[in-house]
Amino acid sequence: MSDAKKDLRQTGLGKAFFVGFLLVCMILFLALGFWQMDRLQWKEQLIASANERLNAERSEVPDQSQWATLDPDRFDFQKVSLTGEFLECCEARVFISLPKKRDRYSGPGYWIVTPFQLEEGGVVYVNRGFAPQEMTLPDAEYAQAPKGKQELQGYMRRPERVGSATLEPDLAKQVDWVINPARLQDVMFPELENVAPFYVNLSSPVASDLPQAASDAALDFSNRHLEYAFTWFGLAALMPILAIFWLIRTRRPRQELAKSKSEE
Repeated sequence: MSDAKKDLRQTGLGKAFFVGFLLVCMILFLALGFWQMDRLQWKEQLIASANERLNAERSEVPDQSQWATLDPDRFDFQKVSLTGEFLECCEARVFISLPKKRDRYSGPGYWIVTPFQLEEGGVVYVNRGFAPQEMTLPDAEYAQAPKGKQELQGYMRRPERVGSATLEPDLAKQVDWVINPARLQDVMFPELENVAPFYVNLSSPVASDLPQAASDAALDFSNRHLEYAFTWFGLAALMPILAIFWLIRTRRPRQELAKSKSEE
């Protein structure tokens, strides 16, 4: 095989490899775009379901006999009322950083999560609200949980997921990173028994303006899936344009190479 034919063949293989690479990228970007569209549909359904439950009639919190069969997809954001009393032990602070939007207090701080002994039996963790970091440790400047029998109103929330990147709780300071009743019981407060597999966000603070009610901040859904989908579809559309541009740019040098080899 002559050197000219060998060079032309190598150039052709290089082109085929590069075009194939761009094709794979385009397919990948399209798949990611359609995945984001599926996520968009899921998020819109989630928001609609949450709004529907929040606008529905308030009901009593499920009793302990129903907890094992509860479906988070059905109870999340369900408005409930509960009667009982706060326990003085086992209160946790869960780190959160609230965006500066409409709330009076924002930035780094903690959800104040306190166990609530139901009158009918069982313990439900109640998120009493947000307190800024500088007002929590080492001396709490927010209102303590009221004593005695209480009638609370709020909405149920599914446990926050514990992932591989979730930090271990600080047992000495009773600080955790997710509101997960099972984790709070197993790791931080093993003395608690019959803890519900959900928690309740109070609709309004029990005592003073601190802790700040979790209701407004907790209902802010991030829904940027359409934006992400357009980004991936845009990248997919860019791939054939890059391929055409690259083929045009490399066509002339290839023709010149073939001509020079034929003249030798």
